[in-house]
Amino acid sequence: MKKILILCFTFIIILQAKERIISLDPASVETLFMLKADDQIIGIASLTHSDIYPKEKTSKIASVGTFTNPSVEKIISLNPTLVILSSYSLNLKQKLDNFGIKTMVLKVQHLNDIKDNIKILAKITQKEKEGDKILKNFENKLKNLEKNPLNKSAIYLYSSNPLMAFSNNSLIADILKLIGIKNLSPKSNIARPIISEEYILKQNPDLLIFGINATEKNLLNSNSLLKNTKAVKKNQIYTYKNTYLLLRLSPKIIDRIEEFKAELEKANSTTSS
Repeated sequence: MKKILILCFTFIIILQAKERIISLDPASVETLFMLKADDQIIGIASLTHSDIYPKEKTSKIASVGTFTNPSVEKIISLNPTLVILSSYSLNLKQKLDNFGIKTMVLKVQHLNDIKDNIKILAKITQKEKEGDKILKNFENKLKNLEKNPLNKSAIYLYSSNPLMAFSNNSLIADILKLIGIKNLSPKSNIARPIISEEYILKQNPDLLIFGINATEKNLLNSNSLLKNTKAVKKNQIYTYKNTYLLLRLSPKIIDRIEEFKAELEKANSTTSS
């Protein structure tokens, strides 16, 4: 009887054991905090272009190097039970496998992927109830964002030299559709295809949105045909400095889309008046 009790107690301890997570994916870090599972995060990769929510707490977590160049040595030294890889760190999988460290990669291509990621991380951290609440709130806010569509067309540029746009099969395309903007970028399996000024002129978008590596001055100086588009003629050109955050697939993206939509609405009303 005593042995049975010991075995049961041991089994319960194993079930309740918390993960020791290192996340090289900033979206997963934000999701874990929203799940109230941040006590299971022992290391993260640091970013150079933006902060990770919540900044006042994530800034105190041990860094294992940069987002694009994490350190295997630092990861191993923290003795993690799980490392969440990002698209920039997939080459680490085999190295970590050699040390018996479990890894995983979450899908981060479309808005709907967030729902699956919430469920996956909630299960791993034993935070299913919190996950259900976050998921319900996320779905409700998605519906709210569909209200009062902007009813515009746009091309969202990733860079101006060369001309690269976020394709019609991308997260940015999902976001534009959600707020009532028709994405005129080409359909492509490439996330950021190279396009021409002739293509943009032919599509003639209502809006030109500039992202991470796109600047209005460089674009118009190098591509004179764009001056004939509706967007340029009506001064409907918008630079969104937080594109990095729009591409981060955590539940916090809802707040960022709300901000993005509000700024587009403001810019449009200011130009129209």
